[in-house]
Amino acid sequence: MNAADRYRVEALLELAAAFPLPLTAGALAARRKVPRAFLARLLGSLAEAGLVITGRGPSGGARLALRPEDVSLAAVLPAMPRRAAPRGGRGVAYLADRLAAARSEVLQSLSLAALRDVERRTAGADDWQI
Repeated sequence: MNAADRYRVEALLELAAAFPLPLTAGALAARRKVPRAFLARLLGSLAEAGLVITGRGPSGGARLALRPEDVSLAAVLPAMPRRAAPRGGRGVAYLADRLAAARSEVLQSLSLAALRDVERRTAGADDWQI
């Protein structure tokens, strides 16, 4: 997972924990250690995707547009290409296809609420497993 994907999931997890209440960008950035400049762009793209509702002013901030249970991680993280780069043989292409299919299956099966619940159950634990 690249940094942009990690920040996307971190921000959405914080919004899921606060749902249905909004959080300010400053609170999101501080709680999840997401660079504030990046967070502004990220919230804009999440709003365009219909995952987040944003508002300005004293009662503004960002909140999830859907219940955390209704947000599949497949909607949060971009799909991987199903074909390997032209470099590599059939075995490499087959492996790339299998990895992309497995990733897609995992993301479809997990909701934002499931990840939020993992965080709640493992808060303060140094050793955890999913």
